[in-house]
Amino acid sequence: MSLTPVLLAGTVGMGEQNHQAHMWAPNLAQAGLAPEAVWTPPSVDDLAMRRAEELACACGVELQVSETPTTSAAGAIVCLRGAERTAFAAFAAEHGLPLLLDKPTLDSTAQLEQFAAEADALPVMAGHHFASHPGFARILTAVRGAEIGLLRAVHTDLVTGGGESSDIGELRNLGVHLLELTRLLTGPAAVRLQAHGVANGSAWSFLGSTDRGVVVSHHTSRASAGHPVVQQLRAQVRVTGTHGFLTLDLTKPRLEVRTVHGTAPVAYAGSSVVAHLTKFASLTHGAARTAPATDFVVISRALDGIAASAESGNAASITW
Repeated sequence: MSLTPVLLAGTVGMGEQNHQAHMWAPNLAQAGLAPEAVWTPPSVDDLAMRRAEELACACGVELQVSETPTTSAAGAIVCLRGAERTAFAAFAAEHGLPLLLDKPTLDSTAQLEQFAAEADALPVMAGHHFASHPGFARILTAVRGAEIGLLRAVHTDLVTGGGESSDIGELRNLGVHLLELTRLLTGPAAVRLQAHGVANGSAWSFLGSTDRGVVVSHHTSRASAGHPVVQQLRAQVRVTGTHGFLTLDLTKPRLEVRTVHGTAPVAYAGSSVVAHLTKFASLTHGAARTAPATDFVVISRALDGIAASAESGNAASITW
């Protein structure tokens, strides 16, 4: 089977996080994709430059360090932030290059507005891979097909152990993943909610209701940090309708594997990351569509509203 070439654009992560090397690149082949080259702008810091060199070597492809890449790839997986991300969006728009954007909401709303202006009409996917989890796809079909009657409530819960804490708080880093699932289930909505957060941003929750009377509740937290391996201790979605309910464990299917080195969860069957990359492969072939890049701004403004409610202690009205 011939693999579709994609450009690995940037290796910028949050602190020690390196999604390009640890999440996207290792799963490309299973999704029918292959790295064409690794490219990075020369303005990145020494850590990101070293990561780019190591990734190109590991993948056996060319490393390009330049203001813009030379590419004939069908799409690009982008691990950049801020102005460098926006500049690459302008290049991609000029060349019609679909993008898979890692961690879009680690940028501010103002930065995402600049990105969206450059990426206008460009096919862009967020790297929110839980949205492609096979179990979530089934729940979404059930809700949209009224298999449990009219939707009445959506609850999402994400507790992570290990890894590095986000310096901007876990709402924009982790919480956005399950916020995305909630808005896919409810559809576009105006939401009135009350949010709470701890001072260091490691835990967030909110309770509210949409303009169609759907109760929405959410919890995100990082239970511990500093361990080299990140574990999703709890990642669940519960959907209630007038005629039934559905519960999804986003950490499954997985096995608990015990060795002399300890016990670790190991996923089997379909991975949400592979499923997400497969969807991106369809996008590069023109067989799928996405919301416009301005949708990232909608998500970001909703996150801003949740954070403002938690800070003020007052209820907030947001849209998603």
